[in-house]
Amino acid sequence: MDYQIIVMHFGEIFLKGRNRGAFVNRLYSNVKASLEGERYDRLENARDRFILHLGKDSNIKRICEKLSHVFGITWFAPAIVSGSGLKQMREASSAFFDKSKTVRIVPRRSFKGLKYTSIDIVKEFIDNQEKLNFKIEKESENRLYITALKDYAILYSDRHNGLGGLPVGVSGKAVVLLSGGIDSPVAAFYAMKKGLVPVYLHVHAFATNGEAAASKMKEVVGLLSRYSRSSKVYFVPVHVFQSVAISVPNKYELMLFKRFLYKLAERIAKKENASVIVTGESMGQVASQTVENLIASEQRIKQLIMRPLIGFDKQEIIDMAKKIGSYELSIVDYPDVCSIRSKNPLTATRSKALEEMYKRSNMGKALSRTMKKAEPISFSQ
Repeated sequence: MDYQIIVMHFGEIFLKGRNRGAFVNRLYSNVKASLEGERYDRLENARDRFILHLGKDSNIKRICEKLSHVFGITWFAPAIVSGSGLKQMREASSAFFDKSKTVRIVPRRSFKGLKYTSIDIVKEFIDNQEKLNFKIEKESENRLYITALKDYAILYSDRHNGLGGLPVGVSGKAVVLLSGGIDSPVAAFYAMKKGLVPVYLHVHAFATNGEAAASKMKEVVGLLSRYSRSSKVYFVPVHVFQSVAISVPNKYELMLFKRFLYKLAERIAKKENASVIVTGESMGQVASQTVENLIASEQRIKQLIMRPLIGFDKQEIIDMAKKIGSYELSIVDYPDVCSIRSKNPLTATRSKALEEMYKRSNMGKALSRTMKKAEPISFSQ
């Protein structure tokens, strides 16, 4: 098939009223960025769709793979172009199917100034059945989509589902707490789906930030960068926290670490001008994620804390991790500091008690010392 264009449609953006233009422009920029290095003639913003005009040396398979990772696209399809006349559309359809196929015609008259209706398009095909190289059948699973515009028509048979959601960047920045486990990459995925640009915070147990950056986390961030093109990660050693927490009652260690993480994320959010902190927490999954502990840990944190997975069970998170490709990386053995486990962790920590323990253990100073060791490293796809 000699496809001439790839047509892209977007759904949720249409709900944005006066902001729609800004959302569409952001999506346009994101699509262009995702196709960097690919050969094509031009990307056209055609009001309610984008049209990518292909060249003779365009790699359609690779382009479609890249478009499948762009948030904001509802669906896309390689297509051919014909004149907008009924006969022209019918004749162009011969490129799609052979005589062994039955086909359902799915027409759409986008330009209402045309002198025919969508029903007339189907009638043209039925009345000229003998001239077609396939059989018209209303219930067929094979479909030929025809979109009639003012000066031309678009024909395609295979629609590919996009990721939907909002274009990355329209909702600002978020500091994403990224561990070496299963949950946080999935949380990052959903944050990007709502238009947030991720800035990752990874607290590690390695001797140096360089070792952490060269670990499997490089691959995890690289995979997530397929959806945002590039990513910044703050690698932060955990040893300062550990040196202070050694004097803390064992039952408080887990919750104190959670508070420490939020405070660290708050500092980085201020530095990066991010208004949101994103975590991979799910209600009741572990001791630190009871309702009482979630409330206690986020007290006095100024940024909005988003938990995209709050209502997911573990199997749902695993299934999504497999779908986006992060699961196999996440289960590779890793010295993850989030594996801190007290023998008898509190499951209903009081906010006041946690705050007093935070102050008494001089975690504020530990936080400042840790920030001096934080190192931002950029990754790209």
